[in-house]
Amino acid sequence: MDHFGKVVELAEDDKALVRVRKNSICGNCGRCGGLFGDPEKRQEMLVEVNNPIGAKAGQMVRLEARAGEMLLAAFLLYFVPLVGLLLGIIAGRSWALNSLPSVNPDLFGLGLGLVLMVLVFLFLRLSEKRFTRGKRFKAVITAVVSEDEIPEYVLPE
Repeated sequence: MDHFGKVVELAEDDKALVRVRKNSICGNCGRCGGLFGDPEKRQEMLVEVNNPIGAKAGQMVRLEARAGEMLLAAFLLYFVPLVGLLLGIIAGRSWALNSLPSVNPDLFGLGLGLVLMVLVFLFLRLSEKRFTRGKRFKAVITAVVSEDEIPEYVLPE
């Protein structure tokens, strides 16, 4: 998936900070720009990207995010916690039926499922630095472009 943005500053190790406008594909999930505040400010985000071509500050660039990496990130963020919730519900209900006869098995299962889901979210949050340290989940600058090559709706101000 291609994005366009303006290089704001160069960072260490062939990285750059780029101001990017959200693509319409992104929707309004709130992950990048937040859910509250001025809608116009939410449309832009500052991202750290790999800069293998050596783009300079102030240049307009095309960014590429690999679809496979985006799918893996979505899988980790949405599917893995859901699996934790379901496993917790099944295990908690089974445990309550077999070992805790005075406890409502459905509520116990739901409680254990929610606890397990929160633990998975916390684990992913704590692992976020490890994910972002590498190059795997970062967009890459693929070309320096002129403003007339960029669709009007994605031009950053």
